[in-house]
Amino acid sequence: MLSWTPAWAVLLGDPSARTPAERNLVRAVFVAGPSGLAAWPVLQEGDALNPALVADLRAALVDHPRDRGLIDLVEELRSTSAEFNRLWDEGAVGPHVSVRKTVMHPEVGEVTCDCDVLPVPGSDIRLIVYTVAAGSADAEKLEFLRVTNGVRTDGPSPSGPGPFSGP
Repeated sequence: MLSWTPAWAVLLGDPSARTPAERNLVRAVFVAGPSGLAAWPVLQEGDALNPALVADLRAALVDHPRDRGLIDLVEELRSTSAEFNRLWDEGAVGPHVSVRKTVMHPEVGEVTCDCDVLPVPGSDIRLIVYTVAAGSADAEKLEFLRVTNGVRTDGPSPSGPGPFSGP
């Protein structure tokens, strides 16, 4: 992860306290689990992410076969993640696809987003874009988080009374 917006930080947790190595999405997903870089649980539809991450890493090694950082990352993941090792041995390939994710945010509850991965032509960079439906309850929750910087000032968490509590 090279950069993020303030909205990303309040929705998924501010990654600024993490080291660059900890902000590596492949490492985060295969070592930390499905939530990856998020500070709280994120549920995802489908299972295309992990094969796509392995495919991206394999393609990066084709383009940069002597990159010691990439080689070390693959060796680390092969020795620490059974799933990564299996996908690597199977020669996993797969494109990044748009998926729907539900962020289990500690302040506003569930926020459902569409997640799109956009390749930047001529580079190894991917832009990851989270969007919510305009005018939806999810948009209201995201706006609340953006305006308050994720700090709740009106009382208990979503499990109790507050602006986003259910009946």
